[in-house]
Amino acid sequence: MPETAFRIPRSTCQLFGTIKALSTINNALILVHGPKGCVYHINYILGMRGDCPREIFSTCLDEHDVIFGAEEKLTRAIVELDSTFHPDLLFVLSCCASGIIGEDVNAAVSGARIGSRAIALDSGGFEGDHAAGYRNTLARIASALAEKTGTSLPRTINLVGVLRPGPDLKEIREILASSGIKINAVLTAGLKRNQLVRMGDVELNVVVCEASGMSAAEVLLEKFGTPYIVTDLPVGSRSTDRFLEKIRTALALAPPEGNWGTEPNLPLPDPSLCIAIFSGPTRAIALSRFLSDLSCPPRLIVLDFQPPSLDQVKEAAGNECLVLVEPDHQRIHEALTGQKIDLILGGMLERPLASRYGTRLIDVMHGSQRTVGYDGARILASLISEKD
Repeated sequence: MPETAFRIPRSTCQLFGTIKALSTINNALILVHGPKGCVYHINYILGMRGDCPREIFSTCLDEHDVIFGAEEKLTRAIVELDSTFHPDLLFVLSCCASGIIGEDVNAAVSGARIGSRAIALDSGGFEGDHAAGYRNTLARIASALAEKTGTSLPRTINLVGVLRPGPDLKEIREILASSGIKINAVLTAGLKRNQLVRMGDVELNVVVCEASGMSAAEVLLEKFGTPYIVTDLPVGSRSTDRFLEKIRTALALAPPEGNWGTEPNLPLPDPSLCIAIFSGPTRAIALSRFLSDLSCPPRLIVLDFQPPSLDQVKEAAGNECLVLVEPDHQRIHEALTGQKIDLILGGMLERPLASRYGTRLIDVMHGSQRTVGYDGARILASLISEKD
């Protein structure tokens, strides 16, 4: 097999992760200092994934710009966007092309006389993968934009590492509200400027995705002294119970009275069903534990980036599960055949694989349906247990 030619790598560039992390922030614009193709393709992919990205602009660097430089062009673009749209936040991103030729995005932002708050982000694809884009972007927002008023918000948390609004985030809000716990800011899904101003006033930061949110939580701890905890994504009834219990304990809240939502009577799939999970490590861990609760642990996990702790993924998956990290396409085909996979829990990229092998596919990646909490447990269990 070739050692330098990769069949459809599973991981993409830092610019994608940065744009993804920024794309749902309210009244914010994204300006990429680079060729038009970078913005077009990322915007296209996000749209196919159902992410509905907000306005993304490009300086559309051409050959002349790459040879002679285009920092003045970038400054004009920043001023133009500010005067036209008056956003609360304007994020200015470098990419591979502007990084290679040494364009100083920070200087352009500093030199632009505008009313909006502009933040420069180094997001060149050569500098890291999409997971680095998530991580660095959240940490940069926490460092540069998070503030405090000095008036504490009791029983209130920031949720860190949730990048997509939709049914799952709505369910998490309702689960927490049922225990009297409020969310100030979600970093970054649906984030608003007035929530950033109070990020330092909360009692606790809750990291739902360690890979994307841990660095931001560390920044907030150092900046404001706010403690944080790391929790699993609450996929499944037992996981939801643990999620709530961990947060309530950290907030020193009394245990709730009676049964507060657990639904033990879920439809059980055929235990011989061979299931593969294609996702990031956070969702892979949560789904693995949920499948084990259904007495149907996964047989294959394909991760699209290196997890903070591979051992944690393997522990959740169980001894019989094959775990692959950023495998090439050929290795994926071999694993699907070797593990005799009947069902894939994945997303858009797995559709051709499911079609080729005649396996069912449940999209758990793109926010099209509820997958967390007690209702999510019932929905997922029913979908997994469906017969062809």
